[in-house]
Amino acid sequence: MGGTVEVTGLTKSYGRQNIWRDVSLTLEPGEITALLGPSGTGKSVFLKSVMGLVRPEAGRILVDGVDMVSAKESQRLELRRRFGVLFQDGALFGSMNVYDNVAFPLRQHTKLPEREIRQRVLEKLDMVGLVGQEHKVPGEISGGMKKRAGLARALVTDPSIILIDEPDSGLDPVRTSNLAQLLMEVSTATDATMLVVTHNIELARTLPDNLGMLYRRELVMFGPREQFLLTDHPVVSQFMSGDPDGPIGMSEEADHRRTDATDPYPAAPVGPGGPTGTALLSRHAGARSIEVLPRQLVSRTGFPRAATTRHRERIDSGAARLHVAPDDEVDREPPLLPRSAAVTRALRTTGDLFALALDTVRATFRRPFAARELLEQFWFVVSVSWVPAMLVAIPFGAVIALQLGTLTRQIGAQSFTGAASVLAVVQQAAPIVTTLVIAGAGGAAICAALGARRTRDEIDALRVMGVDPVQHLVVPRVIACILAAVLLNGLVSVVGVIGGYVFNVIVQGGTPGAYLSSFTALAQLSDLWVGELKAVIFGFIAGIVACHRGLNAAGGPKGVGDAVNQAVVVTFLLLFFVNFVITTLYLQLVPGKGA
Repeated sequence: MGGTVEVTGLTKSYGRQNIWRDVSLTLEPGEITALLGPSGTGKSVFLKSVMGLVRPEAGRILVDGVDMVSAKESQRLELRRRFGVLFQDGALFGSMNVYDNVAFPLRQHTKLPEREIRQRVLEKLDMVGLVGQEHKVPGEISGGMKKRAGLARALVTDPSIILIDEPDSGLDPVRTSNLAQLLMEVSTATDATMLVVTHNIELARTLPDNLGMLYRRELVMFGPREQFLLTDHPVVSQFMSGDPDGPIGMSEEADHRRTDATDPYPAAPVGPGGPTGTALLSRHAGARSIEVLPRQLVSRTGFPRAATTRHRERIDSGAARLHVAPDDEVDREPPLLPRSAAVTRALRTTGDLFALALDTVRATFRRPFAARELLEQFWFVVSVSWVPAMLVAIPFGAVIALQLGTLTRQIGAQSFTGAASVLAVVQQAAPIVTTLVIAGAGGAAICAALGARRTRDEIDALRVMGVDPVQHLVVPRVIACILAAVLLNGLVSVVGVIGGYVFNVIVQGGTPGAYLSSFTALAQLSDLWVGELKAVIFGFIAGIVACHRGLNAAGGPKGVGDAVNQAVVVTFLLLFFVNFVITTLYLQLVPGKGA
């Protein structure tokens, strides 16, 4: 039998806008529930709340007795392994082919041999009609095929709770019908609990056991399909008939409740004494009306569906009854929520950044470690950063040598030019130059890649499959930035010192012997370690900021672009501030040296 999901008093807002309030419903074990509603009523947000990806301001979501709202993230990750989720756009991982996408949950959470994994994957791909397409990457298949591949991935672990967002989007009518039949077959075979968010009226009439509808921030109606479809509630009737005339307008601002007292079709009673499965609907339902209750889909295998029997018993006993929100609750306008002050938002963002840094440190020591991802990211960061870093190091070393050479000559201390130049390059210029280049090249690319994954729901897909994005994505990228910073810092130091030597000796007429003697007399190996320590810290900052902004990107391509810009700017500011702090501390501990 599938899992139980009990939602009580759920309220969610974004900024000053309330999405929905005080939503309560129960997903009965093994039964199929469809959630309807006009566009923009927060159906997908509700689905993500059930997954624990969105945290509501109030209410509870009990999944097999565990509250997804108040549970720790580790508990939520464990609970999500019971879920199979089909996102609206499939949320396939762009770097994997179809086969690897479907196999991903099995490889992450089971120790099955590859032969058995292949058998299961091909079975699910055959179920959704994608055998022969498993070698293609998501960019090579259509939107409907992505949807079907996402469904195969959602079903491959035989989950006890299946959540489906807009299963018909991107599919033609025939494949939509086949998909609905497939979901019924899955329900019959597994007895899994299903929640389907859809706009497809035919699917809503024939697939689920229960129906609910969100409208104007309320769950206006929820209950058994047999009662829901035979109601004359103005909002439900208009939506189910697709009538342009009624309380639902083109936009939510145009929505209104029909409260005409002269309506000749009063609401029919619901519940045990209400309409039955064979009753005719002779009441107002917009321009068209449902004449009879449509038959529910049944399994083609001929096996009885256990959930159907339990559902009928609940209706006969009166335990399953139609809930209808009072008119005054639907009509009322919610008060505008207070604006979040800029200072509050900045503090919250800073806290999230520090929390991600701590989570990254902890996740570094957890297993399994993403070694392959680390190598790929390290090679990528180094490949896009080393040439700019070298090119920037030469003029930096030259400018420092020229400036110090001019100054030391004026005060008669030209013999110290070499040491001063080397210390300035190794301890100051090299770590800063290296990390600025890494942040501007590798960090920006990391932020853009994670931001794109977030907008395609790939990050949420990882969380739903019980995979920690911090451990799987952030840790390898942050460590790659650190290792790249350490490596390039050494190279930049060498190039900067050589550049300073050339310009001091050739351009300013310095003495090679004096330059080298002061260098060897005052500069020590510990000075290089100071520069490398800075590189480690700066590389960590660049990686964390890039990952943080990427994981929090929102608003499509523009939001990703804004996140990249913010990541670069914030990294630059933090680098100079942290460098000042480290330099100050070092001067206090080693007064005779600069840092």
